[in-house]
Amino acid sequence: MAVSSRPPDPAPGTVIGGRYQLIEVAGRGGMADVWRGKVLGDHGFTRVVAIKQMHTALAEKPAYVKMFIEEARLGAALDSPNLAEARDFVTEDGNYFLVMEWVEGVDLGSWVRWHVERGEQTKWELVTAIGIGILRGLAAAHERLGPAGESQPVVHRDVSPHNVLLTTRGLVKVIDFGLALAPDRRDETTDPGVVKGKMAYLSPEIVAGGRPVPSSDLFACGTVIWEALVGRKLFDGGTDLETYKRVRDCVVQPLRPVRPDVPAQLATLLARALTPDPAQRFPSAREFARQLGTVLKKSTMRKDLHTALAKSVTEARAGLGMGLRTGDPQTSTPVVDVRDATPPHEDRRGLWHKLPAIFRSRR
Repeated sequence: MAVSSRPPDPAPGTVIGGRYQLIEVAGRGGMADVWRGKVLGDHGFTRVVAIKQMHTALAEKPAYVKMFIEEARLGAALDSPNLAEARDFVTEDGNYFLVMEWVEGVDLGSWVRWHVERGEQTKWELVTAIGIGILRGLAAAHERLGPAGESQPVVHRDVSPHNVLLTTRGLVKVIDFGLALAPDRRDETTDPGVVKGKMAYLSPEIVAGGRPVPSSDLFACGTVIWEALVGRKLFDGGTDLETYKRVRDCVVQPLRPVRPDVPAQLATLLARALTPDPAQRFPSAREFARQLGTVLKKSTMRKDLHTALAKSVTEARAGLGMGLRTGDPQTSTPVVDVRDATPPHEDRRGLWHKLPAIFRSRR
């Protein structure tokens, strides 16, 4: 009788690495669970931390292990108030754990859903400030330098509402660099014809088979901002195939007809970020953020944005009954196979989304 090599599932109370105790699961994702944990230091020292544990089923798959290790490596290399801090990496009993700062807050997707369920529109000023926070985090990744001062930009590849955390202090943090593309990546685990990222947040050049570039993250950021303002997905086609077509053809609904209160300048900036030609977007995340900042200068809320966002996040957490959780469960691993001729799977929770080969000529 064959014996499974799958590592055991850790239980609450387990101590890993000799000093990190798992308390309870705070969130579940397609590739990992996030535990609320604490550091057990000397002389009674403790501190709350987030401990991201790779699913035991994926811990047996080398490709996914490499992705998880790469997330830890890049997390340690990047430094920004708008990025979640990676603090340690532990391998124990066949399981893999990434220790990170604990972020008390809510993910952007849940924050937007809270507004929708209340029949309210998000304040454009807060959404713009959130966009600036996302872009500052991306700028730290895109502007990364190597040991000799050479440019080594990191492309996130998975900018989406659930990978943006809003804190109860009114801060914005971009998380999850598990799919990131870096020039010094030790192992590229992407097969030909496979793209990484959630379908609705890919850019046209990526679904066309192009290599992800920093401008691809700017397109995704534009998508996230648009959705936060409107309260629904920009490229939601109902099925993976229809969503793919909409992204491929860059079908972008104009913003102001659905949000007439949004300043025309903000709508213009988003239209530029969402153009199909990467060369026509902003030259950098920093410049995109700077121009969003010019829009906020005309707002009467500009001096109280952190306070207003902090209050809104606290209210959203209470209204959603989130307790210690940080966001909604993510049910899909964002890896997309565009080579297969079979139709999209009925089960969207699968690890692989497949698109018809009829569109290969457009890649």
